[in-house]
Amino acid sequence: MTARRCRRSREAGYVAAELALGVGLLVFPIALLVLTLPTWSERQTTARSIAREVSRVVAVAGVCDRRRAAETGDDMARNLGLSPGDVDVQLDCSPGERLARGGNVRASVTVAVPAVTIPGIGSVGAWSWTAHHSEPVDQYRSFQ
Repeated sequence: MTARRCRRSREAGYVAAELALGVGLLVFPIALLVLTLPTWSERQTTARSIAREVSRVVAVAGVCDRRRAAETGDDMARNLGLSPGDVDVQLDCSPGERLARGGNVRASVTVAVPAVTIPGIGSVGAWSWTAHHSEPVDQYRSFQ
């Protein structure tokens, strides 16, 4: 009987250590992924919103103004909680070119998306996502 009691007392602490290790190795990475997924969706929606607004601003102006497009993108990025350095705005027209009536202006917005966000610490890794939007130029508008 004493041999059995001795063996049980030596093995008593292993279950707690295995449980803690299992939780740390399995649950923690899944929790980080679950916390990061909304950031991915938010950045994609932000890119689409900025692309829509930039192409609309340029189409209404009637002139391909890349500086104004970049300023609009930076302003929207700040308003939506992003750093302007995380957003890159491109237009498919030549700078200073008057836009043709009935034509389209296409804006492409690339946003940096963090791979994993650790709350209170920051983000690790990144990838980019690009959104495109075409806005028609008013066919009957007179440009001055």
